[in-house]
Amino acid sequence: MKAFRFDAEQRFTCGRCTRCCRRFDVVVTPGEAEALRRPALAALWSAEADRARIGEPGPDVDPLEPVSAQPGAFRLRRRADGACGFLAADGACRIHAERGADRKPIACRIFPFRLHPTEATPLLTASFSCPTVVANAGSPVGADLEELSALRKRWQRAFPEEAKPLRFTADKPLSGATAGEMRVVLRHLLDRVGENGRCDLRSNVARMAALLDDWTRHRVLKLEGEAFDDYVKLTGRFAAATEKPAPPERPSPVGRLVLRGFLLAVVAARLQAAGPRAGARLSLRSRLVRVALHLHFLWPPTEGLDRRARQRVRVDLGDPAVHALVHHFLRSTLETLPTGRRPLVDELALAFATLDAALALGASRAAQAGRDTLQAQDLVAGLTEAADLGQTAGDGVLARVLQTLTGGLDALHAFACGNP
Repeated sequence: MKAFRFDAEQRFTCGRCTRCCRRFDVVVTPGEAEALRRPALAALWSAEADRARIGEPGPDVDPLEPVSAQPGAFRLRRRADGACGFLAADGACRIHAERGADRKPIACRIFPFRLHPTEATPLLTASFSCPTVVANAGSPVGADLEELSALRKRWQRAFPEEAKPLRFTADKPLSGATAGEMRVVLRHLLDRVGENGRCDLRSNVARMAALLDDWTRHRVLKLEGEAFDDYVKLTGRFAAATEKPAPPERPSPVGRLVLRGFLLAVVAARLQAAGPRAGARLSLRSRLVRVALHLHFLWPPTEGLDRRARQRVRVDLGDPAVHALVHHFLRSTLETLPTGRRPLVDELALAFATLDAALALGASRAAQAGRDTLQAQDLVAGLTEAADLGQTAGDGVLARVLQTLTGGLDALHAFACGNP
């Protein structure tokens, strides 16, 4: 058995953009906390933006702070500007530069990858919160298997998780073989080339959505064991072979409404990450109320979001650079299904809700810059911001709320229709 399954087409070499050092909290293990508080490492914590307040860095500065939601847990202390206190002005990690990579917290070392223990082969995914992952730049993941295997084992020791069963829907178990069959069929539909020799992503997603609509019918989900597996195999292969197009189906009004809620959650996560570590909650709430009003056209554009930009800014999926980004995101999503953290159908819905939010944010960015067409850099910015929500949601209550806000398969129909 392989040590883990991964997306063989994914590339990554750290570009030292420092986005992860400025965006996310890093929870440390008890052993890491003890080491980081020793003078040799604590002295490396340096808050340039706070020097006037705390003086020169030294071992008397606690580089950690408690995690309010996890009693007894600690995270790396950030500076007032939001950056990790160990981040140097040149974008390097002081721990890495002066003490070696092995002394960094395991959460820093493994990012942008994440381990998903399943009852089938464990899975390693790459986070689209990282611009380099979005751009698919660097060396193939397969070239770093030895290092990733070592990090995987260290992560499992530090943060042990029970293997999770695979599910198609919340109440429908899924075998590893049928999950693999679904990946092959859905990937074939995504990559389908039309008579004009082009890959029409919206048309192809409409085919995927129609097939998933069929697989999630009540009478199909009632099939048990091999009967369900055989039905998936038969209908999947037919869908992959047929030339008959699947007309796009408009998302339901409820689906469109909850997708706005997902976009609101994305903006809320960004404001929360950029805001003060404590206090000023009332200000944050008032800003979010304005965003919510804007999403219903009851307030002008605010917080970098302009909903009408989706109607003014052209999203040309035929543009090679934009097409490559969207195709890579969807391809990677399909290749890493399912993770076991949520049902396969829910993971697809989350991916398309993320893409819908990314397109809205990218269009807003383009409109602010005076462009009438979405460009690749707009989509990269939108996708990394939208993906932050899934990166930080975890597997708790917030993750369940987000799943409701994806709109289920309506998220796929919204993309297929180009529905703003």
